[in-house]
Amino acid sequence: MIIANPIYDVTFKRLLENDRAAKFFIGAILGCEVLSLVPTTQEHTDFDEKARKVTLFRMDFAATIKTKEEGEKRVIIEMQKANLFDDVYRFRRYLGKEYAVSKLPIITIYILGFPLSVDSPAFGNVPSYHDLLTNEEIVVRDRFVEHLTHSAYFVQTTRIKPSLNTKLDKLLSIFEQNNFIGDSKTTKDYSLAVDDPEVKAVIDVLQYVAADPQARKELEKERYYQETVEDMFGESDRKLAEAVRREEEAVRREEEAVRREEEAVRREEEAIRQKEDAIRRQFETARELKFVEKMPIPKIAKITKLTEAEIENL
Repeated sequence: MIIANPIYDVTFKRLLENDRAAKFFIGAILGCEVLSLVPTTQEHTDFDEKARKVTLFRMDFAATIKTKEEGEKRVIIEMQKANLFDDVYRFRRYLGKEYAVSKLPIITIYILGFPLSVDSPAFGNVPSYHDLLTNEEIVVRDRFVEHLTHSAYFVQTTRIKPSLNTKLDKLLSIFEQNNFIGDSKTTKDYSLAVDDPEVKAVIDVLQYVAADPQARKELEKERYYQETVEDMFGESDRKLAEAVRREEEAVRREEEAVRREEEAVRREEEAIRQKEDAIRRQFETARELKFVEKMPIPKIAKITKLTEAEIENL
């Protein structure tokens, strides 16, 4: 079947405007049931010929979700999608604005058209908390903490491989960037069997977009914008990403070296502590043999391995 490529903003926006498809999309990524979704903010691709810039897609929802651990809760879901690495700065700016006005916990979902240094096509950063005294992981469900931290989920479309094992696998397979029809990459041939009604809801939206003349026109316009951006920023963006990767790798090596050094110091301190404990026990034993058992000093020295002078000075 022919479907529109969901990585394009025109298609993705249509997908999220369909309540059933949007609930399935968000629920599959978050691993929860989405009970309600109300769009609050929208921004999508627009090329400014004078400013020579492209804005990235952003769509926010006020949502009610249900998890096994926490039951029902109200959250803000901030969804952003971009193809350029330097969009991270806009991600941060938008997230800062959301923190400034939101009265609900925030969950972010990032759909990326470029690869990160993480191999997984989809992964999450869900805050975990530890007792600083015992270093034990603890469960925190406090509104104060929830409003100062947030969970983040990342989807790398360039790393997706087709699979139908789970609902998330089925969803990601739709976003796989292969099997394009023609050179424009605006439509693709989706050949996997669709037996899940929620997946079918997503496919139906994408088939409609692929067949709609106005949507196809908008897709071609967006493709032109993306090609223009690639010509303007593609090489510099890749260099920036590579520079960041090298810097992260250098930091990782430095942290590993520090960790090994700290481990060596810890082992040395432990060895010293064990030696001091052994010496302390020697003197305690010698003191008991000398003053309680009234044992001769030469015999005590033989048992404790202390010198006779050390025993006489007790």
